Amino acid sequence: MQKLSEHHYKRAANWIIKHGRELEKARLKQLMKGGHEQDIVTALTAFQNEDGGFGNGLEADIRLPHSSPIATSAAMQLLVQLDDNPQANQMIQSALIYFEDQFDTKRQGWYAVPPEVNHYPHAFWWTVHADGRSWIDHHWGNPSAEIIGYLLLYRKAVTRLDVDQLGKQCMDYFMNLTVFESEHEIYCYQRFFQLHPNLLTPEASDQLHKAVQSLVVLDQEKWQDYVPSPLKFTTAPNHSSLGIPTSKIEENLQFVMGKLKDQPFIEPPWEWNEYMDSWEQAKQEWRGVLTYEALQSLLNYGKVAT
Repeated sequence: MQKLSEHHYKRAANWIIKHGRELEKARLKQLMKGGHEQDIVTALTAFQNEDGGFGNGLEADIRLPHSSPIATSAAMQLLVQLDDNPQANQMIQSALIYFEDQFDTKRQGWYAVPPEVNHYPHAFWWTVHADGRSWIDHHWGNPSAEIIGYLLLYRKAVTRLDVDQLGKQCMDYFMNLTVFESEHEIYCYQRFFQLHPNLLTPEASDQLHKAVQSLVVLDQEKWQDYVPSPLKFTTAPNHSSLGIPTSKIEENLQFVMGKLKDQPFIEPPWEWNEYMDSWEQAKQEWRGVLTYEALQSLLNYGKVAT
């Protein structure tokens, strides 16, 4: 099967080095085996606040400087891979305190963003409405399921929440879903089960397969849009294909290669409808994030010529 040429790979990598954030530059250097974990940790410190949470545009569609559970969960996705680093471990401990502080008893979970998000440039789907929820909050598992996964993983550091009860609640919610409306909620559950494979029982695995089969978009014509394509669920061949045909994963890889042959970055397939000056900055940051993710997937599947 066709692979991305070394020329196009280096062109995309150089684009990140020239135009990306320090975080994506550090992650890229590690991906290329020429960087150090500490560089990623150092880059992440720019996004962490005194309350232990993360903000400051880490999630580029949210320009809120203050912390949010969604941005803090995004930081944790990286930090859990680096938790043998003393500084990263301390950042994790601070983030866990933030999660405990932000737990909403009535919701029995977390709201993705605080109301203060409305005072800063942001994508419209992050707007907090009169009921205290953004559109994202209509699906409890995003980010609550993922956050509970982190609390279970570092349970010895959690002192104010019953992590076992939260874990049970998380599983009950998932198993009782009959309609799957949010791919992002399922991404959160995938991360939850990656952290706790012992909880992926045969019944839970069947439910996860149902969710992915319900949500995944296999029509290549639609991959230009913001849709859950196969690689969103299967970023590496050692992950379960979740019933996605191998031929469709290969098609998606070829689609990504085609994008990087056309230009050295991946363009975000969405846009804001206000704060357009801020969107230009956010869009550039997303190009770096999405290009890094594309290169990572291609490398994972051995689709880069060397």
